[in-house]
Amino acid sequence: MNLEGAHIGKEVVILGSGDIGLIMARRMTLEGAHVAAVAELMPYSSGLKRNIVQCLDDYGIPLLLSHTVVDIKGKEKLEGVYIAKVDEKNQPIPGTEEYYPCDTLLLSCGLIPENELTVGAGVEIDPRTNGAYVNESLETNVEGVFSCGNVLHVHDLVDFVSEESARAGESAAKYILSGADRSGASVDVKAANGVRYTVPSRINLANAAPLNHIRFRVTGVFKNVAIVVKSGETEILRKKLQILVPSEMVDLIIKKDRLEDLTQDIIVSIEKVAQ
Repeated sequence: MNLEGAHIGKEVVILGSGDIGLIMARRMTLEGAHVAAVAELMPYSSGLKRNIVQCLDDYGIPLLLSHTVVDIKGKEKLEGVYIAKVDEKNQPIPGTEEYYPCDTLLLSCGLIPENELTVGAGVEIDPRTNGAYVNESLETNVEGVFSCGNVLHVHDLVDFVSEESARAGESAAKYILSGADRSGASVDVKAANGVRYTVPSRINLANAAPLNHIRFRVTGVFKNVAIVVKSGETEILRKKLQILVPSEMVDLIIKKDRLEDLTQDIIVSIEKVAQ
């Protein structure tokens, strides 16, 4: 469709409501297809709110939350799919199946970083992101190899990619000019209680920048909560938010003076705020 202008199908069902799936619902519609539904296993969309509005609502495309494809019909070609509701354990609920005739099933079931070069270079991979483990300089466990952008972890906004790439470039230039200084004390950065992962995974306290980024995604939808960053009993940062969703990456900025004299791991977690 992109390279040759080919029509992929006329009647489409999409499984997965990440940003790619949402955007493809609109794209398929603009190419002349009819998108019958977008089914999402989770009780919330993993795409940005604006993409739900601009790609589904504006075109009258239904979003079926807590639904999944349970059967596919057709041998020589796709004829249709059965979609069913799922329970709180994401298991299909018998008797809720509904048949959707279609000639195209588009799967948008999650993204992972483009990590072939990372693996080939012998870089240690974080199983939570499928990208590299990096430190505060975005350097991997292989000395002189830095990682950023969608090679490191999946971003939602290109602004974050650009900023992260600039930091990696500055770190690489500093390494070329001065080499790596690993003499200072380091602490691990760990995710807990609703936080799926953190980038970076480790901070050398002596090498910390005046402003340090810790980026992460949450495991579900959280309302009226606080992001809490602690090291032992020391609270480094607390930030209240009305809502957190998995589709939007969180970017925390921590001043260097808040990291001084730490001796225990940094823990990033979500806490409920009392009403």
